[in-house]
Amino acid sequence: MVQLSPDELAAEFQEAVVELYFARKRIANLEAENTALRARLATVPPQEMPVEIPAELAPAAAEHGPADPAEAGGEQWFSGGQAPGEPGQ
Repeated sequence: MVQLSPDELAAEFQEAVVELYFARKRIANLEAENTALRARLATVPPQEMPVEIPAELAPAAAEHGPADPAEAGGEQWFSGGQAPGEPGQ
């Protein structure tokens, strides 16, 4: 176990308090954003919901390929069934 001097302990405590302050501030901002998005979502009829990927998620989605197998550029995607010529067909 590491022994801290009183000054080091006070500095560690102060850093933790500052980190906690900014974490709570970020949580409050996210909660407000979540509330606003829920209110906005409640006003949109389901058939009119946009099917857009938010900009902050678009790069991550691009790494995993297209969400729609038809957009895969001819790649075959696993459909859960057996392919022709597999045993059991």
